[in-house]
Amino acid sequence: MSYISGTTTRLSGLASSIDTDMVVEELMKASEIKVDEVRQQKQILEWKQEFYQEVTKKLYDFQQKYFSDASWSESISKPAPSYNSNYISVTTSANSVSGNIYIKDIVSVATAAKLTGTSAVSSDPVIDIDTSNLSELAGKNIIISLNGTEEQLNFSDISYESSADVQTELQSLINSKFGSDKIMVSLNEDRLTLSAENSEIILKIPTDGSDASSVLTYDAFSSNRVDLNVSLSSADLRGAIPAGSDIEFVINGKTFNFTSDDTLSQIMNKINTSDAGVKMTYSSLTDKFTITSVKTGSASDITFSDTTGTLMSSLFGTGITTYGTDAVVKLSTSGATDGSDIITITRSNNSIDVDGTTITLKGKAPGEAEEGISVLLSHNSDDMFNKITAFVDDYNALLSSITAKTSEEYDRDYPPLTDAQRADMSEKEIEDWEKKAKTGLLANDIYLNDIATSLRSCMYTPLAKLGDNTEALGVLIDLGISTVHYSDKGKLTIDKTKLRNALNSDPDKAAALFSQKSSISFSLYASQEQQEKRFNESGIFYRFSDILNKNLSTVGKKGALIS
Repeated sequence: MSYISGTTTRLSGLASSIDTDMVVEELMKASEIKVDEVRQQKQILEWKQEFYQEVTKKLYDFQQKYFSDASWSESISKPAPSYNSNYISVTTSANSVSGNIYIKDIVSVATAAKLTGTSAVSSDPVIDIDTSNLSELAGKNIIISLNGTEEQLNFSDISYESSADVQTELQSLINSKFGSDKIMVSLNEDRLTLSAENSEIILKIPTDGSDASSVLTYDAFSSNRVDLNVSLSSADLRGAIPAGSDIEFVINGKTFNFTSDDTLSQIMNKINTSDAGVKMTYSSLTDKFTITSVKTGSASDITFSDTTGTLMSSLFGTGITTYGTDAVVKLSTSGATDGSDIITITRSNNSIDVDGTTITLKGKAPGEAEEGISVLLSHNSDDMFNKITAFVDDYNALLSSITAKTSEEYDRDYPPLTDAQRADMSEKEIEDWEKKAKTGLLANDIYLNDIATSLRSCMYTPLAKLGDNTEALGVLIDLGISTVHYSDKGKLTIDKTKLRNALNSDPDKAAALFSQKSSISFSLYASQEQQEKRFNESGIFYRFSDILNKNLSTVGKKGALIS
């Protein structure tokens, strides 16, 4: 017979006496142990994650300092140019070679073919005279603007007997306001025409009621400069385009179709964005249109013809053609100022590459005069020394922070504390315990070991010549940079005397070892063969950059420390 005690929870069987309190307590302890184990494993993972984040931050900071833009590596790789001339500009690259370039003579610069209109395209503004109302002209006004300067002209209080009197008075008023020979007034029957060479005229009507509109009739804001934003049929072109007409013409074999409703601005935009290879512009100074080839050189050409209508003839007439020319330069890549070392280079543009250095022609001396420009390309060895030593110091610190984690020993006697254990310990005891518990969690970590090995490989592997991976350009030990001892786990030491000597004797080699750029672009999806070729051809900066990108990439193929 079983019973329930009011003071203890105890279940006894008839055949045996079982202490169920003890059973339940033991079961609960077993359950708590399992929970504690899960919590401990979770804590270990969280600590590992924190350590990964610390390493990731150090790698990221290193990446930002040296590889976020090209300025740092370029300061090592590119020799600085020194010259004294306004006729050229010089840009160096990582492939530039130190030395001297002597430009003996810029025979010609490259120019583009150009087609300019034969004459001005706009109609001159006209004023019609109503001779039946000449008596009303006295005291009236007209406004004329010349190149942005606006003047109000007041007709004298005299008797006007003919259109010739009006012409004479208007010419006199214009001369008094703008000066002689600035605007010419001509008369044809009862129509006045105002003309000005290379100047813009605009006629305006006074708004104060003093206008001469009862005698003189003209369009407000009429001008001797074409409005690019009105329809062709409304534009005041000398060769008028009839309303409702179609237009077709060809430039360099490219056919263009428009109507008289289109504007000159629309036409120019379509031409300039086409594959005709030209740019069309309008000069309000000369009132002429110009078509210029987008390419320079003697091979550049411009042809045009009207197939429907006469728009091109209206704008260009027969056209004045200026043919393109090639750039022709006599120079020496050795710095020699005369003799057989001088070579003649011909290019269709004004950029000339000399062993990785780009010389851009900006002009030439007058006539047959020779320029005689010396260009010195040299590295700042002190600057290179300081930057290389700083880089090595930062590399050592980065590598040490990684190998310090992977070389720690893990003590399994110090697992994460349970809540029960924490309750029986002081804060100092907890702190000391957790310090030991965290030690060695990344011992021989596969990801960190791989990064450290890759970084060390950057330093040891010889740099291959571009395009020929079988020929080595050198290794870091050539600059006095080497490892100290196996126990230092790959940290580098610098023989500063040897480094300075190397920088002074062969700065180009030193620059290449650090910043030579491979012919293969970086890609997370590159084949094994491409990766090997890029690695062998790349200087240390690019090798490092690739390793960091592979491990820190957050897009596409995620990095090992990100995924």
